[in-house]
Amino acid sequence: MSERAPARRKRAKGAATTSLHFRMPADLRSRLQRFAEERSLDEAEALRLALSERLNEADDDRELEAAERWQFEQAWTTWQEYLRSGRRGGVPPEEIHRLFDEALGRLPPKQVRR
Repeated sequence: MSERAPARRKRAKGAATTSLHFRMPADLRSRLQRFAEERSLDEAEALRLALSERLNEADDDRELEAAERWQFEQAWTTWQEYLRSGRRGGVPPEEIHRLFDEALGRLPPKQVRR
């Protein structure tokens, strides 16, 4: 009779992986172990999770910075066009207050906070 080899865990299709070996300071390893235990994960899964979350945050930060830069450039362009146009008019503060008072007057009294 021939014995069967133990079955290997199958990986999800499309989940190509590679090994990565590196040294980790003892205090960082302890933190990783605590992180893993708190989430009922093994160390490798915990490390992948922490790394993935941090990389997602870095990507989000980069996207936000790009969006803020674009908004600043749009505002700067608008400001420059305003200055070149020579229009220096504005809305007097009294008119703004009048418009707000008018709008607040249309709300039911319970919704108005002054």
